[in-house]
Amino acid sequence: MLRVEKDCVELQVKLQEVQKRLQTEQATKMEYQTFTEEQVITIKRLRDENFKLKKHIEELKMEKYKSSSENGTAKNSEEERLNALVSSVAHRWYNLTRWRKIIDMYVKSEHADSMKKRNRVLWQLMKSEEDYVSQLGTLVMCFYKPLKMAASSSHPPLSHAQLNLIFRNCETLFYIHQIFLQGLQVRMEKWPVLVLGDLFDMLLPLLVVYQDFVRNHASSLEVLTQCKHNHNFYTLLEKHENKPAAYGYSLEMYLTFPIQRIPGYVTLLNQLLAFTPPDHVERVKFEEARSKLQELSVVIYEQTSDSESMYKTLSIEKMISGGCHVLFDTNQHFVRQGMLRLAAVSSKNTVRKDVKLGPKHCFLFTNHMLITERIGEQLSVNKEYGLVALNHCILIEEFCEEDTPDRTHQEVGFRMTLLDSSPDPRTITLVAECPRDKASWTVDISQCIENLQSETSSHSCYGRSSLSNDPRSDPRLFADGATIKYSLRMNSGQTPKVRYASLDKLLERLMDARFLGVEYLNTFLLTYRCFTDGHTVLGYIINTYYDALAKCIQLPDNGVPESPSYLPKNNIFEKHSPPPRHSLTSIGSESVFMAAKYYSEVAMRVFNVIKSWISKYYQDFVSDPSLHQRLMIFLDQVASNESNMTQCGRKAVNIIHRSLALQEASSAAYPIGEIYNHYFNKSGDYSCLSSLAVDCEVMAQQLTILEHWALTEIAPNEFLDKSWVKDKERAPHICSIMQRCDKMSNMVASEVLSGETASTRAKTITRWINVATLCRKYNNFASLLQVVAGLTFSAIQRLKYTWCIVPQEIKAELNALKEVVSVANRFKNMKAGIKRCDPPCVPYVGVYLADLISIEEGVQNLNSNGLINFAKMRMLAHTILEIRLYQQTYYDLKVVPDVVKHILVNCSNALCEDKIFERSYTLEPRNQRSPTIDHGASCA
Repeated sequence: MLRVEKDCVELQVKLQEVQKRLQTEQATKMEYQTFTEEQVITIKRLRDENFKLKKHIEELKMEKYKSSSENGTAKNSEEERLNALVSSVAHRWYNLTRWRKIIDMYVKSEHADSMKKRNRVLWQLMKSEEDYVSQLGTLVMCFYKPLKMAASSSHPPLSHAQLNLIFRNCETLFYIHQIFLQGLQVRMEKWPVLVLGDLFDMLLPLLVVYQDFVRNHASSLEVLTQCKHNHNFYTLLEKHENKPAAYGYSLEMYLTFPIQRIPGYVTLLNQLLAFTPPDHVERVKFEEARSKLQELSVVIYEQTSDSESMYKTLSIEKMISGGCHVLFDTNQHFVRQGMLRLAAVSSKNTVRKDVKLGPKHCFLFTNHMLITERIGEQLSVNKEYGLVALNHCILIEEFCEEDTPDRTHQEVGFRMTLLDSSPDPRTITLVAECPRDKASWTVDISQCIENLQSETSSHSCYGRSSLSNDPRSDPRLFADGATIKYSLRMNSGQTPKVRYASLDKLLERLMDARFLGVEYLNTFLLTYRCFTDGHTVLGYIINTYYDALAKCIQLPDNGVPESPSYLPKNNIFEKHSPPPRHSLTSIGSESVFMAAKYYSEVAMRVFNVIKSWISKYYQDFVSDPSLHQRLMIFLDQVASNESNMTQCGRKAVNIIHRSLALQEASSAAYPIGEIYNHYFNKSGDYSCLSSLAVDCEVMAQQLTILEHWALTEIAPNEFLDKSWVKDKERAPHICSIMQRCDKMSNMVASEVLSGETASTRAKTITRWINVATLCRKYNNFASLLQVVAGLTFSAIQRLKYTWCIVPQEIKAELNALKEVVSVANRFKNMKAGIKRCDPPCVPYVGVYLADLISIEEGVQNLNSNGLINFAKMRMLAHTILEIRLYQQTYYDLKVVPDVVKHILVNCSNALCEDKIFERSYTLEPRNQRSPTIDHGASCA
């Protein structure tokens, strides 16, 4: 109770400060209004005096002219007047020409261009702030206040304590940003003279409210999850979420908007500083505001990474018909999702016939795996096999030919045996799209199973006492030191994460079995290229294995051979070489069990890391043959010491060898690489190519396959260090996608302009809008953006006689699609659409590139002490792994080679922008009065 009163007192003090600032702003506004009125009066007076002075000058000229005419000098005066007139006209023409040149030079200058872009960013800041205040208003008016009234009723669906935990500081944030928006609006009225630095000076001290909001965000979602168990609360919340004012967003989404706002400010300030001259009066204030917001942005990400996983889990639970109680576990995190084909369900070696087989939507979490079937807009979970508890499950990655009638299942299929409380264990056979997809699934599943098994067993260290394998059981493991710093976790129930660390500490944590986790492993393997190389990582992994083995086997004095000649000098690999074949019984019998257990755990950790590396980032070994050769030598040496290997270790090595063979032999899921390389950027006769002969459905499918194939070709390292900007040779596939995006838009515009009559062009427009609608159906946002961009070219939009023939419902459909791909608020609508859809999906890569640039520019790789900023690596990995999820989920569509060739050739032969405008003005000139319309044609 005292804490609540203290919080109320603090809020009252903050409210008084805000009210004082508001009064000060109002007083300042009145002073400016008074000053403005005085200036208006002064200007009016000066105008009157100027008018009187001009009139007096004209009177003097008339008197002078009359006097000269009276003296008989009319002829000379006429000549003088003409000379004066010619001189005046010449002088005015010279001044006008001179000023035109000066203005044209300034308009074409870099300063004018930067000022235009700067003003555009300022208006974007204004618009985004209006949207944000509207979102906060919806959160307060549509959710907080109605639920507050419900909490005060006789039968409350939730308590006031729960209400305060869910909506902590939401109302305060609403009032703060209302005042900030009012200040922006007042300053925008004085455009083009804009002074905004003092507004950020006012906003920054109040950002402590955001820290409190972020600190409470995970608890807010957790309490909201608990409240949803109450049927009355769930019904009431659903009623408010379905209100028109909520725009279809859930309460969890509105609680996430404030967290997304601070990174949005950082991005806008980066853009603003990019177009602000170094000597600008407000540059220093903007830089100070950016640095403070960047620090807060990093803290926000560290505190909300778990909250985002919880929000993802809750959104999946909401999609399941009847709900799923296991997803309410707040310690469970989302790992991946995708399509797998259920091939068989068997029990007691008997295949069950009553099970519906076919494609299934699968969701993997750290503790469970869901196998669901889509029924309309909902997902259904089978009670017998749909919910797989990973701690009571055995993963079988390989099975014999006699175990399955279909040999293709051996390459792309895997099995899971459920060892739950049921007396009849069941075995599920799942089939992936390709070997790479299977490897990705099995690696993540095996990692989750390993983590769960390690939590229930003790970790025995060679020569030390055993420690619990749960990291939270020993807080000394997370103590800050000179070479490692942990993030400050505001919720005590969460495990601290590495924020800064040296390379040795990161490698040590990677191989330490006490720190098992899918997130750390994925982040390290994805981003290690930013601070080290593959040889260093593989060398440390090899040393870890031989260190564990050396504790079990006593090496002879001369038992260390030289390292292979192909390895780099001063390599870590030279520390240990494979020992001779000795048995574990060479040690005393008392230590055999402990040594064997320790060696087995370390070896399994080594094999799991290598298997994850090969399955997810095999491109590292393709690009560096010496790294691949080094790995193969290590695996051969390990396999040769069979007496020191356990059965699980031998099986793991066999799986790694099989993964390497599959990665080398497997091809892309869509066999269009040769078609693309042969036909893209090839010249041809564009006039003979037309898309009218291809069915809209087929066209949308082939565009989807083409874009998803291009997405899967992008290697993870292309997203690091802004390589698509700094060195395009390091990111060839990203640059190719961006280049083809422009060409596809030009192709659509060229297709429209290929029609000679307005009705033919209208028919082509209608056709492409239908293709764009089908691309939206297939979650192909990349092609959707390309088609809409082609149809919204100014050269196409100006064809008013063509658009008159397009049906109104088709135009309305195009407007709806334009809203989906709108660039407003950094593709806000497209991001929301991507998050709401189920994979497979083809996102527009530019959406993620903008986020990656803001992270790269906003946070440094090293801190002031030279430690690696691993918090930044988690931010990069979070964005890239979202792309990887869509890369690894394939479409069940068939390639039509002729249509793919047709698209690529048309794309390569599309008109350039200048030719597009020239063709547009040829078809419909500016002053055309009567268009050429073929009334017999149909555009439907």
